[in-house]
Amino acid sequence: MIAEIFLPIPINRSFYYKISKSVNLKLIKKGTLVLVNFKNKILTGIIWKTHKNILHDYELKTLDIVFYDIILNEEILNTIQFISNYSSNSLTSILKLFLSGFSSKNYERKILELEKSKNFKIDSVSKKKLILNLEQKNAFQKILSVLEKRKFEVLVLDGVTSSGKTRVYMNVLFEVLRKGLQCLIMVPEKILTKQWIEELKNDFGLKPEIFHSSISKSKRNKIWLGALSGNINIVIGTRSSLFLPFRNLGLIVIDEEHDISFKQEEGTILNIRDLGIVRAKNNNCLIILSSATPSIETEFNCKSKKYTKISLKNRVGNAKLPKIEIIDMKLEKKKENHWISKKLEVAIKKTLDQKQQALIFLNKRGFAPVVICKKCGFSKVCKNCDFSLVLHTNKTSGKPSNLVCHYCNFKEIYSDKCEKCKNEKTFLTIGPGVERIYQEASSLFPKSRIALLSSDSVKSEKNYENILNSIYNNQVDIIIGTQITSKGHHFPNLKTVGIINIDNLLNSFDLRSSEKSFQLLTQVSGRAGRSGSEGNVFIQTFQPDHPVIKSIIVFDKEKFINWELSRRKQNFQPPFSSLISMIIQNKKEQLVIDKSKEIVEILSQKFSEIIIYGPAPALIFKIRNNFRWRILIKTNKNYSLLNDLKKFLLRIKLSSSVEVKIDVDPLSFF
Repeated sequence: MIAEIFLPIPINRSFYYKISKSVNLKLIKKGTLVLVNFKNKILTGIIWKTHKNILHDYELKTLDIVFYDIILNEEILNTIQFISNYSSNSLTSILKLFLSGFSSKNYERKILELEKSKNFKIDSVSKKKLILNLEQKNAFQKILSVLEKRKFEVLVLDGVTSSGKTRVYMNVLFEVLRKGLQCLIMVPEKILTKQWIEELKNDFGLKPEIFHSSISKSKRNKIWLGALSGNINIVIGTRSSLFLPFRNLGLIVIDEEHDISFKQEEGTILNIRDLGIVRAKNNNCLIILSSATPSIETEFNCKSKKYTKISLKNRVGNAKLPKIEIIDMKLEKKKENHWISKKLEVAIKKTLDQKQQALIFLNKRGFAPVVICKKCGFSKVCKNCDFSLVLHTNKTSGKPSNLVCHYCNFKEIYSDKCEKCKNEKTFLTIGPGVERIYQEASSLFPKSRIALLSSDSVKSEKNYENILNSIYNNQVDIIIGTQITSKGHHFPNLKTVGIINIDNLLNSFDLRSSEKSFQLLTQVSGRAGRSGSEGNVFIQTFQPDHPVIKSIIVFDKEKFINWELSRRKQNFQPPFSSLISMIIQNKKEQLVIDKSKEIVEILSQKFSEIIIYGPAPALIFKIRNNFRWRILIKTNKNYSLLNDLKKFLLRIKLSSSVEVKIDVDPLSFF
């Protein structure tokens, strides 16, 4: 007998192995894991088919090692095939994601350990219930009625910030566990898993498993095997947790479903939120998409009755939504290199006098995004990328220290001597970053305890946890932060929020700039006044009449959604059309140009129904010494056409001599 085996390698085809006589053929099924010798390396693969015989002109290697009790079921195999077809990725690259948690080392011992230590007990779960308010109870009952049907459905839990969405699906989780089913809770950032752990421990006495990129290989393997065997029933994780081989999945929750972190932009490009829906469908189970600001695509699917929306319109307890005030920066008497307006400064001082906390938000890392010589105009640009080097300061002294590329992480020591005109102390630092705001706040409020929250200041999970704990315990007066501060955190004593330079996002080169701005403003504003006293939010902008700003002032989400959908429909943009982005890149620029033009010519001849933009240099023309050109394809939602187009694009990708990246339903366009 011959086994046809797929391997998690960059070659998109199966390989044939002669099955050893020592292998029990009766126990071999499609999806069974095996170990094989491939080019003198021992690799894990899966059996796709078996054949009595095949024609071959080379000697087949022998298959000796079969894991009879480790089988990827039909749901997983169908999901792998679907994801490959939908996303224009090779089947083997998707298989690699599903096998990334498995290790053959000591797997039998680990399975025995899992049998002895299931991560929940039905009896202990059944004794506990979470107290819900009336609005939460109504939402829970609606979800429960869907859960009882035991069929696939997408529910959108749309609740204002601090409305207690988590409490609602904690009760849903309770019911799923009582039925003996498995639950997957997905969060956009690994630090948010800790909040879930605390809630499940306090409310249920349970300790769910955490799955993300930072855990050890041994731990990943244990969770992978536990999901497969059914001995692990609750997993909280980031993107990679979607590829665990659950045996009996009963619920998927995607928390903060709008978050762009659910889009995998590097390596195998995928939208994890959308693929979560695929897994729920293939498992015939319920999926809950939760957010205070659902994506426009999700809102459109609710309006189209494809998804069912359940709303929570009020904050828990007596908490009110914060009062929002717009500061028109055109009218502000601005001091040079000062970014905190006088009105925001006064509001923060008042907040500090009341022994409450303030947050100043700016979604820019570093001290200044651009450094330029005022004598000759020379600008500091990364030697590897077509991107400005960002000035960062020394944490201790606050003085300029490094210039950093935020794409390839290239660093050079800052010198105040221009390398072009040789003049000294002629560099201007253009624009603010959070480190600059930190210095300004330290100058304005010298007696205050100030914490900086950005991916540069938070070097480890433990460090991040310590900063958050100091905020919770009122050991911090002012928080200066980037987008990291907007992701689901609950700061009980936070009274005032100031948002700086939102115009940068409102006017970015992105069809979703308005949507992202609305989501970010809502989420950051939602950190204020969550525990009783009304919060205050100050938004500094040069565009007070922008539709996003006008909607935010009165928390009129429906008004914004209708405006945005109308604009998208008029311009034939998603969700009314489908986009596929292609990046062609190589270290030789001419190869990139020639290949881009060749692809466009082929596509134009083969697919007359599509609209092609480009080829053209990408917005960031060079990253890591790779020259980049972009092709953008737009088409209507003709699924037959899209299917043919994606298959054709995959063939181009796999046969190309230069790297071709395909991004189906792109969220970024740099």
